[in-house]
Amino acid sequence: MAIDPRAEKAFGSQAEDYERHRPGWPAEAVRRALGRLGLDAESEVIDLAAGTGKLTRELVPLVRRVIAVEPLADMRRALATTVPGAETLDGTAESIPLPDESVDGVFAGEAFHWFATREAVAEIARVVRSGGGLVLLWNMHDFTDSPWAGELFAVLGDIGAPAPGQFERHRKERWGDAFESSAFGPLEEFSVLHEQRTDVPGLVAHAFTWSHMRVIDEPRRTELRRELLSAMERACPSSQEVVIRYRTQVYWARRT
Repeated sequence: MAIDPRAEKAFGSQAEDYERHRPGWPAEAVRRALGRLGLDAESEVIDLAAGTGKLTRELVPLVRRVIAVEPLADMRRALATTVPGAETLDGTAESIPLPDESVDGVFAGEAFHWFATREAVAEIARVVRSGGGLVLLWNMHDFTDSPWAGELFAVLGDIGAPAPGQFERHRKERWGDAFESSAFGPLEEFSVLHEQRTDVPGLVAHAFTWSHMRVIDEPRRTELRRELLSAMERACPSSQEVVIRYRTQVYWARRT
């Protein structure tokens, strides 16, 4: 399998929006993951399905070599510009363009649910040296105590409801079968609190980067964007930052 068509439709021509309005990754989560795998400043890692390089840029200062593998050309162009310290390659989880046992670790941020198959896990294991490992990360929204959340979902209604399982994409129950009989040991996990700070237009733009929002026809998207901007301006004081809160969920496993 090359590229999940849903991912291609959702993000294929939206690199600028993704870069500007999606959250980054907490440095604490990345450092802890590297430590759990025993990786350090001399290690070599892959950022798989790297997008515009939001995770890549956190890895670059911490290890010797980062290879960002990304199938979508506009994402690779953005990544090469924003994270020049990484190598950028065209590839997918099922076809990583590197030799066997060529890296110490593979990281996948907000991506594994798109390619959670035994074939992909086997390909990831192929390029990881024995004793290295795999790290999977997701930024999960925490709308608790967000004064604008109720109004946001009231405006979006059913049309803005996530695709089935979208809010559960980080759960091991969804994709754990992909690791059966694999070269990886048991998956372990931890989580880190995280925040994205923006303004009202940024909050609205962020909502429209959600993959289930990108499949809406453009006329309806335009109408919804206008309605949502008006509602968020009422819900959020214009003089204050808008804080989008997350729990960054991290899974890691060593290659045997």
